[in-house]
Amino acid sequence: MEIIYIGGVIFIASLLQGMFGFAFVLIGMPLLLLFLNIKFVAPLIALFLPLISGILTFRFRVRFDFRKIAPLITGAVFGIPIGIFLLNEFSDDLMKSILGVFLIVYALYSLFIMRVPYRMPAWTAYILGVLAGTLGGAYNTTGPPAVLYMSNREWPKMEVVASLNLFIFSTSILVLLFHLVSGNITSAIAMTFLKLIPVMITGMLCGIYGIKRLSEERYKKALFLVLIIMGIMLMY
Repeated sequence: MEIIYIGGVIFIASLLQGMFGFAFVLIGMPLLLLFLNIKFVAPLIALFLPLISGILTFRFRVRFDFRKIAPLITGAVFGIPIGIFLLNEFSDDLMKSILGVFLIVYALYSLFIMRVPYRMPAWTAYILGVLAGTLGGAYNTTGPPAVLYMSNREWPKMEVVASLNLFIFSTSILVLLFHLVSGNITSAIAMTFLKLIPVMITGMLCGIYGIKRLSEERYKKALFLVLIIMGIMLMY
């Protein structure tokens, strides 16, 4: 039954990743952490993320400018080891609570504050990159700080989507390497990953198809509300 549950979560997370380009971890991590150990979930997600973000990066390969996201990636390189250290040194309950608070704050920000007309200076990309790397090392959640920066800089929509996938792909490779070096990828985790690759691909393709048929604005609002619920569940 456990593999069925994990497969269902991977399918839903992949579907949303196909739609929005950054929802795989935000949905997959909280749902899996409801019943599984974070030291199993984080490395498992770390295996899936480079694959799905790599496919989407290839799809949008003509839309991004690497120079614009280089500061984010530079910052993330320094943040990832910090996140890996936190994952290995702190308890599951503490890590879940931190992730829950982060999800709630991020969702509330996205729902109510994101359109405040304040332009972040370019140097903040390095700081947000470190934050993204730290979150990536601990939870594989590099996306939200990058989304915050890219949307605030008012880049064209397709450039944001393309750059976000490239950033997530680049940082997820680093996160995966650190998990491998740290010995966090067990044989059980690797076998689960291999078994569920077809599920991931199916979900992603459904998401790419579904985005054409749904209202993006309404769906994003629903997604953020779900994140708030997931954050509350993780904290209790």
